[in-house]
Order: sequence, then C-alpha cells, then structure tokens
Amino acid sequence: MKKLGILTGADLREKSLTFLAEHFGSLAEHYHTISRGIDARPVRPNRIRKSVGAENTFAEDIEDFEAAVEKLESIIAKVVTRCAEKNVAGRTVTLKIKYADFELITRRATLSGAIGDPDTILYLARKLLAGESPFRKGIRLLGVSMSGFEVRDPQG
Repeated sequence: MKKLGILTGADLREKSLTFLAEHFGSLAEHYHTISRGIDARPVRPNRIRKSVGAENTFAEDIEDFEAAVEKLESIIAKVVTRCAEKNVAGRTVTLKIKYADFELITRRATLSGAIGDPDTILYLARKLLAGESPFRKGIRLLGVSMSGFEVRDPQG
C-alpha cells in the first residue's frame, strides 16, 4: 500500500473499487467497504474476553518514577474491580506505556498461577515500570491489563 501512496484510511477511501481490484484482487471489495466504515460481520457481544485492562492519559507528562507508580494504583484498582465482576483472575500482567511523542511500548510478566489482588499486580507492574526507569521521555499514558485467565469460584 505504501508504494501506491496509501498511508492512511483516508488515502484508501479515495481509491476506486476498480483501482483496488487491479492492485489487491480478491481483497479489493473488503478494503473498499472497510475504508468507508462498512462492516457486515456480525457483532459477537458474548465472546470470551481474553484480557481486562484500564488506562489513563495524563494532562501533563509524567517524568518521575514514584509519580508514575502512584498513577498505577488507581488504574490497577479498576482492573481488579473489572476482573472481580467477571469472576476471573489472570496469570499475566501487561504494562502499557505511551510516551509524550506517542511511542508505545508494552512489558509483561507471567506467573505460574492466577493473581487477582491489587498488591501483587502493583508489585509486578512496578517491577516492569522500573525496567524503563529512568524514563527516556515523559509518559503520556499508562495502562495495565490482565490476561491468561482462570475462572474463579464465586464462593471464595
């Protein structure tokens, strides 16, 4: 697509179906409709969730490690609540960092057993964050997600 000058969805939308067919064959109709916001695939609202997460974008970039850890606490509280609502606990904690220049990185840690308590999740997220400290640039967004789920017994 890049060689054809198609760098964005808007660029793709400008191309005719004939042009797309010449260059993409059987995928032309899919590209043509999807670039126009048309998607006939059925919505699957009851699909099995593979991860639960939360993130926060900050009005001012975070430069300090302890300030970043403090922001993680409220994000993790949301994740723990969402996991509890779904009666799941995860084995993998993923930390998402978006820097001020929009560079995005993720770091993850996986344990042998599922965890659901905020202290353990914070410990792991803090350890992942420490691997990036000192920060090369200001942090614009932090996120935490859990995956590798095990269904928990709602009785305890």
